[in-house]
Amino acid sequence: MSAVLLARTWPALLLLAAAPFGAGCAEKVVKADVRVEPPVALEVPQPPPRVIVPPQPDAPAQVEDTTPPSPARTHPPKASPRPETKPDAARPDAAAEAPAASETPPPPPENKPVPADAASVAAVRQQMARATQTLGQVNYAGLSNDMKAQFDTANRFLALAEQALKEGNLLFASTLTDKAGAIASLLTGR
Repeated sequence: MSAVLLARTWPALLLLAAAPFGAGCAEKVVKADVRVEPPVALEVPQPPPRVIVPPQPDAPAQVEDTTPPSPARTHPPKASPRPETKPDAARPDAAAEAPAASETPPPPPENKPVPADAASVAAVRQQMARATQTLGQVNYAGLSNDMKAQFDTANRFLALAEQALKEGNLLFASTLTDKAGAIASLLTGR
């Protein structure tokens, strides 16, 4: 039985016997003599002479508005219903003010979106076809619940892109199509 015990413990005994030799070697590390020279100071050039020009009393220049016009809305803003105010019988001037307050201001002129050219619409439709084809390659039954939600989101993006194309909003349709294509490529693993 002692031979079996000795056979199992001999690696540990060998390690314990070799440990003092390893510790002695670790103390004999050669230290290198490192000298660091201080950095050389940089020569700073003299500053250029200053030219001082007195201010001139010219009229301020006209600043032109260079901001692009805001994008057109496709739907007019919904007017919130206002409660009707009833004039007091005690105030005679209130009856005169009531008709002026009930007049609604004319609606602001509606900016219609610029019609998209046929080439741009065709390019977006081609993107939609590629995204739809990529989504068609996905095995819906083999997806996890999170991936099924992503698949449904991509389909909704494509439906919204189609609606945006019908409304003439080419930029929104293109953005939605890009997102649907990115999701579809992730679902297929490409």
